[in-house]
Amino acid sequence: MKNLLRLTALATVSALALTGCSGGSTPGGSTANAADTTLNLAFLGDIPPPDPDTAYDGAELNLANSAYEGLLGYQSGQSEAELVGRLATEWEANDDNTVFTFTLREDVTFHDGTPFDSSAVKASFDRRTAVGEGPAYMVAGVTKVETPSPSEVVITLEAPNSSFLDLLASPFGPKMISPQALKAHPVEAGADTDWFDTHDAGTGPFTYGDFQPGVAYELEAFSDYWGEPAGYQAVRFDVMSSMSTIQLKLGNGELDGLIGYSDDASFRELSKNQDLEAYAFPSMQTPTLFVNPKSAALGDQATRVQLLSGIDFPALAEKALGETAEPTDEVFPKNLLPAEGNKQVIEPDPDALDTLAAGALSGRTISCGYAESTPAAQVLCDNLAAVLNGAGIKTKSVGFAPGAYYEALAKGASAPDVTFFTGFPDTAHPDAWGFVFYTPGGGLDLFGAEVPGLADLLAKAVETNDLQAYGEAARMVSESGLWYSVATKKGTAVFSDDVAGVDEAWHPVITDVLDLSLVRPTP
Repeated sequence: MKNLLRLTALATVSALALTGCSGGSTPGGSTANAADTTLNLAFLGDIPPPDPDTAYDGAELNLANSAYEGLLGYQSGQSEAELVGRLATEWEANDDNTVFTFTLREDVTFHDGTPFDSSAVKASFDRRTAVGEGPAYMVAGVTKVETPSPSEVVITLEAPNSSFLDLLASPFGPKMISPQALKAHPVEAGADTDWFDTHDAGTGPFTYGDFQPGVAYELEAFSDYWGEPAGYQAVRFDVMSSMSTIQLKLGNGELDGLIGYSDDASFRELSKNQDLEAYAFPSMQTPTLFVNPKSAALGDQATRVQLLSGIDFPALAEKALGETAEPTDEVFPKNLLPAEGNKQVIEPDPDALDTLAAGALSGRTISCGYAESTPAAQVLCDNLAAVLNGAGIKTKSVGFAPGAYYEALAKGASAPDVTFFTGFPDTAHPDAWGFVFYTPGGGLDLFGAEVPGLADLLAKAVETNDLQAYGEAARMVSESGLWYSVATKKGTAVFSDDVAGVDEAWHPVITDVLDLSLVRPTP
């Protein structure tokens, strides 16, 4: 379902014979010093299983997207999302975006030795549908997958969808899996374990090596990869429980790098180390203020718009998020729409908070709720509370345990009045944000807010990618006062200065994920 966008995204990032978890020997031969060819990284806490059809969180994609590839992808290392071929070399859509034709790359081999051809596309789509978890919505509109030849696939949709190519290119998009492995390890309803949780059968530059959930995960370079070989023979992620431990190990050279996880304070501290390179990449990750439409204090549109007009959001973003974000005046995430048609329309009013304190919000208490697992949201709530209390509007910052946060937001008038949530679209298409965040059916419309006519407008816009309609949707969102995009969060990474290629490897949509095949030892 589309409504399961990464619930933990706000906080952040097979053996060759496919016979066991242990990786065995390193593909391509042994080396005299394994440390010279192994990239040592860390996960802050454990990750969900990197099954390509359930991986829908963030950090585990560093594993899944290293072992698996889709038909399309995005060019890494640039902020403008550019479609590029992965296992497809050519593609085209018909005039109404219902039929898509792909020419497949030849001479590609799965990690189990099975040749890649058109039969794998249908089998992989069928498996994603059968698994039926979050990213399954990306193929839900497919009615037919035809294979006229081993190197050609024709996919037909039940309705026009201009976002389909972007869904295929998404980091969460459908990945190609060996039909032989799918036959040997079918989907089993209710099964406690899944072979694909710890093994892979993809075509990517790495294979899954030794997996010890909760302890460490290893990738091994695939010697028969169709593209450029990976820069390291192996990558190891150790699972660590605290940022302080990670900082210590980065400082003494036990770790080569960290992808994501850094808040402003830890990022600043790591940046001071002269042996480390700190990176902050552009992204589409957007900390957003959500306003509860059933709030006794802010249910009235005029009141909430007046409140938003009195908040200095650039100052709030700078104070709360520091170097890890930059303020935005756009509604949809940056680079999803042309900037000129994507502007907040609420005009700043320096007297608004004083007026509200003496009028509509006199005697009221505003609550700003946040998930305790998301430090950025807490800092934003704390700073907003300080601003409003300073203006005479009583405000409290309230934390919720991760398992209680979404339940609390669903309590209507008893829910918090506002919350901060940092999300990013599944893919570089405006529908992946507009539908998900601004319509009750999308799943991350956290308070169930609804703007009359907006859902219909977005449904029409996705058929032809009508940018003018999306611009009108941005205006309606801003005028409603129900959402306010505060900033653009940067993707962060910190690596030893003897590691190169990091600045070429970042993803234009999702932070905390790198193309690890492009990272290499400094010459």
